[in-house]
Amino acid sequence: MKRTSKTIQYVVAGIFIAIGMLFPAAALAADGQYGEGDYGACTYNTCGITVSSSGTVNLTIIPGSSATCTTQKDSVVVTTDASTGYNLSMNNAATTSSLLNGGSSIATTSGTQVSPIALTANTWGYRIDGLAGFGAGPTAASSNTAASATSFAGIPTSAQPAATLAATTVAAGSGETTSVWYGACANTTLPAGTYTSTIIYTAVVN
Repeated sequence: MKRTSKTIQYVVAGIFIAIGMLFPAAALAADGQYGEGDYGACTYNTCGITVSSSGTVNLTIIPGSSATCTTQKDSVVVTTDASTGYNLSMNNAATTSSLLNGGSSIATTSGTQVSPIALTANTWGYRIDGLAGFGAGPTAASSNTAASATSFAGIPTSAQPAATLAATTVAAGSGETTSVWYGACANTTLPAGTYTSTIIYTAVVN
């Protein structure tokens, strides 16, 4: 299993949200010698896997009296020679999924992958175009816009089952990218400052 994490930051007035991703360095499985392992599970018996992302996701918002929203993308790349493919998932690194700034917080949306919902003031979440109930999109990066009907889901905490972002049944030797969109909305009732959270991506050979 390979894991990576990222920090998400959010600044209000400016609200800056930094979503940071964590990438533990340990590989899930190293390439083996010919004849080792279960033939057929990996092409030429190589089950190595790597996962990376494009870095910290910054969501800067200058809120107004109604919800002001910003959406930005993280590109998560998984590479493996495993002929059975991989599963990519994510959790928050903490037992809360709120974006935190001292005693202030931005709650994760109550939407789910099956039933995502539009963001409201002082909430945040993620979406993947074409997955589950999110719809095809396309989602585009935006800054300081009015709330829209684009639907998002909440990030599960470290104590909850991980959210599956991608699942394949074939090798990804050249690397496959999953676009994870993060969005946050705020209004002027939220204290200004930097709100942060850390997300962990986990990639596992099937």
